[in-house]
Amino acid sequence: MKRFTLFTLLALTAVALAANLPEIKQDPDALYLTTAADQKVAFHGATPVAQRSGADATALTDSTGGSVSGATLAPTAGISTLSIPITLASMTTSAADLVTAYTPGYKFKILAVDFATTTVSTGDGASQVINVEIGTTNVTGGVVTATLAGTDTLGELSSGTAVTAGNTGSASDTISVEVAASGTVFTAGDGVLLIRIQNMDVQDNAAKTAELVNELRATLVAKGLHAGS
Repeated sequence: MKRFTLFTLLALTAVALAANLPEIKQDPDALYLTTAADQKVAFHGATPVAQRSGADATALTDSTGGSVSGATLAPTAGISTLSIPITLASMTTSAADLVTAYTPGYKFKILAVDFATTTVSTGDGASQVINVEIGTTNVTGGVVTATLAGTDTLGELSSGTAVTAGNTGSASDTISVEVAASGTVFTAGDGVLLIRIQNMDVQDNAAKTAELVNELRATLVAKGLHAGS
């Protein structure tokens, strides 16, 4: 069998040399389809090309500061926090916009809404309800009830209700922050509304990249060029 393989390789090499084609070579450890970087190779009828070189063939340098963790992409990529200053005493008992039609500029998902106290509040029985909307539709959940008891300590966090639906928007959609009608006014107090938001363009790009990489991997496995696992 080894003799047959050797004769076959010699014959193919002779044909290649006679036709000025790339050389096929075998040594104890490898089988070479070409022996020079400028010799061209193609598969499945594609246009033959020489070995790639230059910037397009340079390995990527990882300067992200992140760490590789198995074969699972993190679901938390693209999450950031919008910080919106809120003056509690500026809110009345009438419904009003605290922020009107802010455009993040990317496809997004609102994950949570909280309020952090930066100036201790005052006011007899003060209480106000704050909610977020996308366009003109309220997010389901993410409602923060700011009370005197919940904002009377510096740095105190008032958590919003769980966000459960109506929390996605396109790159052209806007975010508004509202205070509900009624309630009891504050006479002093400030804080920051913290809106945890995920850039879904980042997630979609990562998902597409993963799909293409998996497709390439499956092709390599199918052709016997990757062992797979």
